[in-house]
Amino acid sequence: MRYNSKKDWWIGIIIWVPMAFGLYETAYEAFAGELSFIFFILFALLVGFVAWIWFGTYYVFEEESLIIKCGPIKEFVPFKKIISVKKTRNPLSSVALSIDRIEITYGSIVLISPVKKEEFLAELRKRCNYSFVEKNVR
Repeated sequence: MRYNSKKDWWIGIIIWVPMAFGLYETAYEAFAGELSFIFFILFALLVGFVAWIWFGTYYVFEEESLIIKCGPIKEFVPFKKIISVKKTRNPLSSVALSIDRIEITYGSIVLISPVKKEEFLAELRKRCNYSFVEKNVR
């Protein structure tokens, strides 16, 4: 089962407004001859990479593990190694595109933000057969 990442509107503004402005400016300057065309191409590639992360962040349940995909990055979290799961609003950099997050500790810590958080947690409880998932945390 696949769960897309929840995306906060304000994070989208922080990311996409400067990207759109920068792409417009580099295109304008490149086509006006004031800037080398290579800068426009490089900036367009950067925008493509950020779009890959923005639209390619999701979480998939497999038989033995949770796969966390964020653009080109893929992380496997084996269900057997999960120590704790809790809801959090931790602002650290992570594969979550929202501040409404789930913290999974499994020897390492990963922060994710599935759109259907309660459904995701219910599925995680079923797959892990543990009662470590906190239920009533803000």
